[in-house]
Amino acid sequence: MNTRARNTRSRRRHSRAQALVEFALVVPWFFLLLFGIIEAGRFIFYYETLSNATREGARYAIVNGANTIGCASGPPAPGTSACDPSGANVVARVRQSGIGLPNAITVIPTWTPDNGRGSTVEVDAQMTYRVLIPLVPLPDITVNAESTLVINN
Repeated sequence: MNTRARNTRSRRRHSRAQALVEFALVVPWFFLLLFGIIEAGRFIFYYETLSNATREGARYAIVNGANTIGCASGPPAPGTSACDPSGANVVARVRQSGIGLPNAITVIPTWTPDNGRGSTVEVDAQMTYRVLIPLVPLPDITVNAESTLVINN
């Protein structure tokens, strides 16, 4: 066997070993970046879903104000009555609209000054976001969303 063939084979073996070392150095960073992008996408999805759910709950509250025909949600305005004074229907609406969110959502509806026309309703929701892939140990993140609307009915 001549020296030229021996050198070519040695270079190929050296090149494969170099590629393997480079791969071993780059792969952890690649997967860390990939999983970081996945977690960021999940976080944005949860935040947007929670925000839309609070908006839907506030919309439900303004449509079902003190002057509504049927079951009004929220504290009764002066001279009216409500079949849902605690706002449980608003809370249920937020949870129903939060498709894909964990069940442990804290929802607090607040009416200012009352549930009459022209008053405001604020729906605050809070949840805890936990990472799916714990490559980097991140603490739990508290996600808050709120929506404030004026009561029309």
